[in-house]
Amino acid sequence: MTRHLALARACRALALTELATAAWLFADHEWLLGILVVWAAPSLLAAAGVCRGAHHRARAEAQRAAQLEAGEQVRPLTPCRPFCKPSDGQVHGPGCTRTLLPRHDTYRLDDDGRAAFDEIVRHYHDRSAA
Repeated sequence: MTRHLALARACRALALTELATAAWLFADHEWLLGILVVWAAPSLLAAAGVCRGAHHRARAEAQRAAQLEAGEQVRPLTPCRPFCKPSDGQVHGPGCTRTLLPRHDTYRLDDDGRAAFDEIVRHYHDRSAA
């Protein structure tokens, strides 16, 4: 277990503890304290998500390093664009370990249709009128 995974689990456990404490405070009619306790839980869950992503990245990097030491031919880690951020036409950005999935939207095109599709896609991010 990496340090990041331990932090992620600790953040999730603390968030669940806070929610249980908030439920107890609401039952005891301590509304203001209950609301303040509930308010902190989403930030702990977000921190747990970030730590879990760092754990997956570290595990993938270690696996890739072991494969390289064994003399295997491995592809570099594929970066993935951050969630909800523009990527300037790039499908992936720094920090992702997912492999690129094959495209399934052009499987019905013949050669002429594929050429026309490629021409359209080539100018998709061009920002020109044509």
